[in-house]
Amino acid sequence: MAGSSTCLVLISLLWQLTGSAASGALKELVGALGGSVTFPLNAIEEQVDSISWTFNKTILVMVQPMGDEKVNVIVTQNRNKERMEFLGKGHSLKLSKLMKNDSGAYHVEIHRSLSLFPITQEYVLHVYEHLSKPKVTIGLQSNKNGTCTTNLTCSMANGGEDVTYSWEALGQAANETLDGSILPVSWRQGEGDMTFICMARNPISSNFSNPILVRKLCEGVPDSSMVLLHFLLVPILLSPLLMGLVLLSMRREKGKESIEEKKTTDIHQEIPNFCPHAGENTEYDTISYNHETIPKEDPVNTLYSTVQIPEKMKDPHSLPTAPDTSRLFSYENVI
Repeated sequence: MAGSSTCLVLISLLWQLTGSAASGALKELVGALGGSVTFPLNAIEEQVDSISWTFNKTILVMVQPMGDEKVNVIVTQNRNKERMEFLGKGHSLKLSKLMKNDSGAYHVEIHRSLSLFPITQEYVLHVYEHLSKPKVTIGLQSNKNGTCTTNLTCSMANGGEDVTYSWEALGQAANETLDGSILPVSWRQGEGDMTFICMARNPISSNFSNPILVRKLCEGVPDSSMVLLHFLLVPILLSPLLMGLVLLSMRREKGKESIEEKKTTDIHQEIPNFCPHAGENTEYDTISYNHETIPKEDPVNTLYSTVQIPEKMKDPHSLPTAPDTSRLFSYENVI
């Protein structure tokens, strides 16, 4: 009997040790920015000595049950005091006013009086923002043979985390949903109009873009062949005009040069050369007289006068120098 009792006690202790060492499966939690999240703990019938919570391997809070549902809470960071609350008999942790940096790994240990090993539980928290309206960007458009083609790209202004995109096509025989942020669009004139809407989702919210009407999207998109024709015709049509402008400009420049030359010639004609420089050839004009009979010189009735010429001036800018006096005489006939 004594041996059987001892065996039962050992089996009971082994069961307790095995149970206490067991840990729960990893739990993933999601929360909204500014919202709250609860880390659940199952109620424990045994006497609990303490519960410790850690965040990214840093002690977050210590809880000591005092009986009658009263607890002693020791928070390691004062900024978290107003954000923490403990619920129910299991003392589950509720964290409020969530921030982006609250995302991470959480770990809890429950120490019991009758157990050598604590009960542990692991959590992973993801904090997300509520999604705003997604933006649709229209890619390069082309219109060839009456068929309009382009790409629609759906995105979030601030990027977002764990965001998935899908497209819903309306206006067809059966509405169609396509996954992915990029949607190829092909529409031919004469076909029925289609409407596309982008949906963005993350684990806590979803939002829709403004509807995109394909008919309006493709209105005004020129045919690619016509665009090429325009590119070829424009230089051909503009070539004569450009040549005319070039010729007109050249003619104007030539006219300006002629006017300048004429002005220069007129100036040279108006300014006589009063000061011939040394070494220049002096031109003499020959004055012809009518063949009249020159009266014979009468020594008695002829009066001679001598004209004194001043010396040659050295200043080149002075009045012209008189010719040699030895060659000039003035005769006055006194009758």
